[in-house]
Amino acid sequence: MAVSKRNITYFELTEHNTAQIALFLLLTIFFIVIIFLMMLPIMQKILEVTLMSKVYNSGELVSYYISTKEPLVRTSYLFSWAVDIFTKTPEESRYWFNPLLSLSFLSITIGIAISVVFSSLLPGKYGYISQKIEREIANFINQIASQRFGFYTEKEHQIILKEISEADIRNMHMYVDEWKIPLEDLKALYKAIKWLESNLFYRLIHLNDGLIMYMRYHFSIKYGNTVLGMVYIGAAVLIIIIGLRGLKFIPPTQPSLVLFALGLEFSLLIAYAFTLMYTKSEEEGLKELLTKESSKQVLGDEFGSSKEIENLLKVFIKSNKKVSKK
Repeated sequence: MAVSKRNITYFELTEHNTAQIALFLLLTIFFIVIIFLMMLPIMQKILEVTLMSKVYNSGELVSYYISTKEPLVRTSYLFSWAVDIFTKTPEESRYWFNPLLSLSFLSITIGIAISVVFSSLLPGKYGYISQKIEREIANFINQIASQRFGFYTEKEHQIILKEISEADIRNMHMYVDEWKIPLEDLKALYKAIKWLESNLFYRLIHLNDGLIMYMRYHFSIKYGNTVLGMVYIGAAVLIIIIGLRGLKFIPPTQPSLVLFALGLEFSLLIAYAFTLMYTKSEEEGLKELLTKESSKQVLGDEFGSSKEIENLLKVFIKSNKKVSKK
């Protein structure tokens, strides 16, 4: 049931080793920190250019309100920026900005996305995501082998793998009729196998060919509703925080919590958007359902209804009991 040179079965591919998990976590933390640190000077530049502001974030003691000298608050590059907007104008005012709170979810989202890309390109022995892709390829091939042969072993797996790897568009259409599998699914499997067995440069350029196997045939099915639920939770948080801001419970000079809620909802919406992108369309789902129904109809025509089969089995069991008693 291997699908690559590693010669590992689907069941073995469901288990991740410590190196894969640890490396993925380290990559994720590393990229989150790097992205966050890169966003800080970008945010400062945006504030200075677009709002004609002066930013205090180097540990200065600055008065909380621009119009008074008290109380004094110490600024911090990571946690507390004093931002004087529209300086040298009658509309000059001071806002307090918490970069860690405001930019946390944006950094996490981008960091995880980059980690997924890197982990997909690593060899299966070290790649957390690449093994998940390899697992779904193996699972898909096992399903085809089971449907075609009624069972699957290493030999049947390799037969299917070879036929798909060497198939052209004419063979694909032939397999659609023979295996009762949608053409789009076969094309996705063909591209994923080619992606898995190609060099690093090809895998980087055609990354989507590999990710689609995991995202469409596992992640979107298993976690689609979870992601949608998180989007609703994020929307609820955003509504509450905006409401608190409207009721003056959050000072207008401290927009960090509002920016945090916006970043949270934006990140969750991006995650949900990608989940929807990889989800099968309604047309594909309908075709797959019709294919399954037609397969059931063929079985029914050949062997009769399930009730008839059940009655035949009962008769067979009773006759065996009578023979054994004699």
